[in-house]
Amino acid sequence: MVIALGLICIILAASTIAAFTLKTNDTTELDKKDKKIEDLNAQIVKLTNEIAVLMQNQNQNPDQTATINSLNSRIEALNEELATVKQTAEDRRKIINLEESDAIYNDTLTQKAGDRDTIYHETLRYAGYIVIDATPNSTDTCYVEVSYTFNNVPFVHKIFFGNADEKTSVLLPILPASLKIIIGNTNDKVSNEDDTKKDADKIDNNKVKLLITYYY
Repeated sequence: MVIALGLICIILAASTIAAFTLKTNDTTELDKKDKKIEDLNAQIVKLTNEIAVLMQNQNQNPDQTATINSLNSRIEALNEELATVKQTAEDRRKIINLEESDAIYNDTLTQKAGDRDTIYHETLRYAGYIVIDATPNSTDTCYVEVSYTFNNVPFVHKIFFGNADEKTSVLLPILPASLKIIIGNTNDKVSNEDDTKKDADKIDNNKVKLLITYYY
């Protein structure tokens, strides 16, 4: 079941604009890398042409062998630099297109009734989004709270998961900031010693299977 909330849509739209602004810096860097690739290719072509001319005249001037070897070494170095720049540009292009992803949490969390556990608290480098896939063992009592502050503006999202033993998927936009993810539940604690063990186990052992993926 996918939770679609109007508030999330509004925040997503606003965050997308901010993310686009942030991605502009990555685009500028990518343009620089592409220009560098063009320059390196041009240098390689020029040196290759010089070698071809020297090879044609080598019979008349045997001393040109050293020059040819030097140019070949220079071409080899340029090709190595070109490969590095191409890889960097490809990595940057993937980030711009939100094609990179990391599973930042993948486990089953067990809680006592009423608990709140911080399962993730790290600083993210890039704007993007997270997808939370959760399968709780209770209905409408387990929730996720996602918070971060960007440009002194706090963002807090608190969303309850759905039916027990059914997967709920939540998508939230994320800006580069210190991201904190809390899993909690609103079940009442067991205080009556006469409660049956079965009921006590049901209330105390809140479990949720979680997979949280960060796309950037």
